[in-house]
Amino acid sequence: MFDFEKFIEDCKEAVVSDRPQQRVKVLMENAFSDPEALQQAMDEVSPEKSVAPLYSDESLTILRVATPANFVSPIHNHLMWAMIGILDGEEKNCIYRRTRDGGVEVEEEVVLTPETGIFTLRADAIHAIETAPGKPMFGLHVYGGNILERSSRSMWDPETMEELPYNYNQLMDFCKTLIAKRESAA
Repeated sequence: MFDFEKFIEDCKEAVVSDRPQQRVKVLMENAFSDPEALQQAMDEVSPEKSVAPLYSDESLTILRVATPANFVSPIHNHLMWAMIGILDGEEKNCIYRRTRDGGVEVEEEVVLTPETGIFTLRADAIHAIETAPGKPMFGLHVYGGNILERSSRSMWDPETMEELPYNYNQLMDFCKTLIAKRESAA
């Protein structure tokens, strides 16, 4: 049986170590070595199939993530590193870099699945995600900070590509627009 309380305590110790990302990645790899036990433990902590904070303080956030099928996000940043593990479904991550003229361009595309292992998202990463049509995604994310309270984040308007201050409600409006556009193109 996966012990979620121990996982949280181990992550809390890891984020104050001299190698927090590496230590959390090992903890995530161990957790995902028995995905059924991990899923069962997450269901006990948070039975709803939704995004749910399982733990959060100034140096650590552990999120259960549930993203619906055919979801598309605008480009955004976190301003902290993250470890991402997928239990079911898939998530395509487009990683961007800033250009000299102040814009962003695709640096890399990575498709995450239960088989790809734990993905490390750099603290300076700018990314957008999308899920496959017909298949929701469930996973576990661990962030090296309080992702729920980070106020200096950015997002990019998908129409103008203008960098804007992060605003959750506006981000969700952008998601709805991008999803509708994706569905009408299909």
